[in-house]
Amino acid sequence: MIAAAIPPATEPKVLTTPLGSAYPVLSTPTVVAFLDIAPVTTGHVLLCPRRHCEKATDLTVAESAALGAWLPILTRALLSVLGATTEDASWNIIQANGKFLEADYLQDIDSQTGSEAGQTVPHCHSHIIPRLGGSRDAADITDAERKNLALGEGPRVKLDHEEGSKLCREIQIALRHDIRTLQIGRQLGGSDEELFVTLHGSGLKL
Repeated sequence: MIAAAIPPATEPKVLTTPLGSAYPVLSTPTVVAFLDIAPVTTGHVLLCPRRHCEKATDLTVAESAALGAWLPILTRALLSVLGATTEDASWNIIQANGKFLEADYLQDIDSQTGSEAGQTVPHCHSHIIPRLGGSRDAADITDAERKNLALGEGPRVKLDHEEGSKLCREIQIALRHDIRTLQIGRQLGGSDEELFVTLHGSGLKL
């Protein structure tokens, strides 16, 4: 629904529906990224292929390459908005795949268990979860905390609309800055609406 309702745009708009709001930070012909509405931490973002597919193995080569290209760009922009850099920050990038029963998906979200791998939504997506709580000694991290870190879990609070709208806009601005830097450095080519990476003389559309 989100991909269909948010067309490719350099500044995608917040989508408000009776089912809730979506806060897109990136929208291209191939991918879409938006804030998690129940974030594990502030700035928790989901990056997805626009075309529907359940697992990473269902992605086309072009979709896989585009998602891989956007992950570091989106992460840098996100961390900069949160006042961090890639040198001093920690974060998770998590992508789960598993057999998903339609009956499970139709249950209330609070009772969903998902697949053995932790996938609870039947659409391929990656989580980018900032972990900016400061360094800790490995011996102080409990087994339960390690499991939460590995699966991208933890206490969740519904995203406030005002906070979501503000954070969404700030990440979009930071993305535009990072994209412009990559264009100047010739790592990205094309217009803002038709960005591509040049690989061995041919262009990979993003």
